Amino acid sequence: MTTRYQQLRKSIVRLAATAGEQHVYLESILGHLSSNGDATGYGNNELALEFGEIYAAAAHMQEWGEITEEEIRAVMQIDTLLNDWGVRQSEDFWRREALWSDPRWEQLRQCARSVLSKYPDEERPSGWMNDVG
Repeated sequence: MTTRYQQLRKSIVRLAATAGEQHVYLESILGHLSSNGDATGYGNNELALEFGEIYAAAAHMQEWGEITEEEIRAVMQIDTLLNDWGVRQSEDFWRREALWSDPRWEQLRQCARSVLSKYPDEERPSGWMNDVG
């Protein structure tokens, strides 16, 4: 079973990836939504949604010893950028072609790479699931 730490790290890896790698990933998870397998029209917001879903658990993860305060401070930088470029304010940022053409994507990638350097590739199990139920 993938831990929450691993899920958070994986979402950071995806945000740090090259435009081509991000495109391939998005096609792999969204391609089935179109009759011809081309999911370009679905944009890039899935990358932010995946990050946001697991980032929402960051405080709880810290409470259970899965991540440190330093790691939370680092990953907040990504959340801040994504919030600044929210869907309503920057629709062009979320179009697929922006992965290659919008300099904000490179800024986000560089930020994610920096954050990723603080997130070692390791398992960090938590006891919180054992206490549920």
